[in-house]
Parts: sequence; structure tokens; C-alpha cells
Amino acid sequence: MSRESQRKRIRQPVRSGLGARRIALALFIGLPVLASVVSVAQPFAARAGQHSDARAPGIRLLSADSSAPYLEAWIYPSAAGQPACDTSSELAAMAADPIGVLKPEYFYVSGSGRVIEETAADGLPCNGYSSANLAEVRPAAQRIYVTVSASSPGVAKLLDNPKHMAAGEQVIESFVAANDLNGVDLDFEPNRWTQTVWTNYMSFVSAIAAAFQPSGLSVEVDLDAFTTTPWDAERYADVASAGAHLVVMAYDDQYNVACSPITPYSWLEAVTSYAMSQVPLNDLTIGIPAYGYYTSNCKKVADMTDNVAYVTMEEEPGFPTTPSAVEALRDPNSGEIRWTSGNTLYDYVDSTALNDKAQVVEGMGVTDISVWSLGGQPWFNGNPG
Repeated sequence: MSRESQRKRIRQPVRSGLGARRIALALFIGLPVLASVVSVAQPFAARAGQHSDARAPGIRLLSADSSAPYLEAWIYPSAAGQPACDTSSELAAMAADPIGVLKPEYFYVSGSGRVIEETAADGLPCNGYSSANLAEVRPAAQRIYVTVSASSPGVAKLLDNPKHMAAGEQVIESFVAANDLNGVDLDFEPNRWTQTVWTNYMSFVSAIAAAFQPSGLSVEVDLDAFTTTPWDAERYADVASAGAHLVVMAYDDQYNVACSPITPYSWLEAVTSYAMSQVPLNDLTIGIPAYGYYTSNCKKVADMTDNVAYVTMEEEPGFPTTPSAVEALRDPNSGEIRWTSGNTLYDYVDSTALNDKAQVVEGMGVTDISVWSLGGQPWFNGNPG
């Protein structure tokens, strides 16, 4: 969830009608989406690649050379009846060819600055923490990092209080150890990083990284996408200096330019190039989108519904229902499918666009790619598995 000029809230799931489940079910039994909307190619091959840090090799993606991108994906919790609930079936399919890393969100930082567990028992049966939900994740990835999310109030309260910081570090470290996980993904997204808060954040990251290092565990830090020096205090290079791995969320350009594609190719190249200039390649992951958005206001960034799952988008008016209709709406500057119905603009990333964005990043030499997200979304050349 990235914005170069201003940030937004942590992405909230969009509810889907029950009828949307038919796409996911069709994919898992080997049928193409809607039998005609998208031509689903063979699933990507699983071939181990060489990875320069301590993590296990990832999954072979797209190109034919010998260096394989390391594939990661986020998972977020939700109430029943939402697209994120499709994750369970997707994980079962992915188990045949486990990807490098899965990052289920099991914690958030409350407005009082405390790291709070998000559980299935507390109204988040789909992907909230439970031993059963975690057991579904394990076979689908070589490594599992618990994601901790935070927005402005939580970030401020956690990082301005040493006691809260120490308590948060302990919660994360204890959870990772108790559940035999491989690390943590910190998705902290305040409206802006002041110098004081950023400095404290790097101390927080460093403390966890130091605690994890003897056991070979990892810390990932998710940051917004920039094409030049950020306007606030965040600095990519500081993450590597703190002993952590940088994840640049290269999506949501529609929050920089009203009604822009989610990730235009030229912007993705500029974002990736800047990130590569700041940290070594083995310390860098580029995040790419697998979702859509719609809005009725293209004059300014406002009134937008984003993180719209594919299984929801296909129920919207004007959704293309033949391969030729899909290609007629494909934007050459992003690969995304874009159309208007009435006063509303729709934009979504399909499998072809996801593949093409991955190829852009891979072609620039990046070896780690992370997808937002599983849960009723498209996948490389079709759904997981």
C-alpha cells in the first residue's frame, strides 16, 4: 500500500457476494476463469534458485535463465464471507509447489501502542491466527513470517514509549519462537515518518533483528514506493543498516495521480531503480499488486474503493467476459484491465498483468518479489497451484 505524496489507511478487505466463489473453485479444478475471461496457462514451474542471503531458495517464476526470483505473498485476516476466505483453498493448491515465503497478518498495533493478536476466535475466522489456520499455511511455503500491521495512531504510541517498544518486541519474538516461524514482516504505515519516530522505529527493528540473528530468523520492513529521496524521514538504506530486509510496496500509484493504473510500468521501473540504488539486491524485495480498484472521481484522489478482489470485480458492470474483450481493455502502459461504466472507472490486475509486472522487476535484476495478496486474487498464469 504505497503513496509517494501522501499515505492512506491500511488496506481493508472488500466484501464479495457468494456467487463470486465459482471462479476460485473453477481454477482449483483446472478450468480457466469463467471458461473464457482469461486464458490460464500452465502453472509456473517450481525450480530452486540461488539466493544470496540465509533464506531458503524461492520458486522459479518466469524467465529461462538460472537465477530464480524468490516469491513471497501476504495474507490478511477477515470476517466470514469475504474474498480473503478463499485463501484456505488457495493454500491447499499451493502446497504442491510451495513458494518462498508466506506472510499471514496475525498482529496489529492498537491506538494505545500495544501489539495485539488478531485471532480466528475474535471474529476473524478467515486467516486470523489459530493453530488450524497456521497449519494450512505451513505446507504452502518454505518459510513463514508473521505480519504486524500498524497505522498512524499505533505507530506513534508504540514508538514514543520505550516500555511499549520493549513489550512489542517481546510479543513478536515470543510468538515467532512459540510457533516455530522464520521471521516477522513489519507493515507500519503512518501518514508520515517524523525524524524522531523513524529513528525509534529503526531502533525497534534493530532490536528484533539482533534477537533473531543467532537463530537465522528474518525481519522484513515494508515501506512505500518512491522514485527519489522520500519527502519525510524514512530512508531505505537505514533498513539494511538495521539488519533487516527492505520490501518496497510498488503499487497504489492511483493515490499519486488520480485514476492512474495501480502500477504503471514506467513508474515500477523508476521505483525499482531508486530502491536498487539504496540497498544491495540481496536486501531488497519489490511488492507488486494482484487486486483492483474503482472510483467515480478522476479529478482528485478521493472516494476510491481499492483492494477489490478479482472475484468481486467480475461482478461489476462492464466486466469483460471474453478473451477479446479483456485484451481490448488492456492498458498498454500497465497491462491492467481498465474500463468505465457510467461515471465509474474500474481497474484490475489479471494474471497477464501480474506476470508482466514480475518480468519488469526480474528484468532489472531483482531476485525477490512479493504479491499483495492471496484471497480471491489472480496469480501468475492462473491461481495458486
